[in-house]
Amino acid sequence: MIYANSVPIANAAQMGKDVVDDCLGAIFLACEDLIRQDRNISLQMGFCCMRFTNRSLTTIFASYLGKELGNKDFETQMRRTNSPVSTMWQTSASDIFRASKMGNLVSKPNRHVTEAMSQKTQALKLMSMDMSSAAIPKKPFQM
Repeated sequence: MIYANSVPIANAAQMGKDVVDDCLGAIFLACEDLIRQDRNISLQMGFCCMRFTNRSLTTIFASYLGKELGNKDFETQMRRTNSPVSTMWQTSASDIFRASKMGNLVSKPNRHVTEAMSQKTQALKLMSMDMSSAAIPKKPFQM
């Protein structure tokens, strides 16, 4: 659900995401209970009105919504990417990241330097072991 996304609601309400999830769940359960009890509900959501009457749903959408959806630029604005699928399979994630704004802000660490540092750390671990920790403990002599 895009319109009931709990993360932006939690940020706006300055509450935890789990609290907002529980609240949304309670609201939807309350609506479901009212519908099962044959109550009529009208939910006004700005872009549409949902009416539950005699356990049937009718929706009335706002007039401006049809104009926005009919706009020729609407589809290109809502797409995540305008590149064809064939080029998506040919590009790597690192190339896409480097081309993005975030890729220009954060530099990716050099793989060779990171591997060398990891190997040095492992070597220091091995060298720092002393004889007492490496030796196998023996049972004391019994008579």
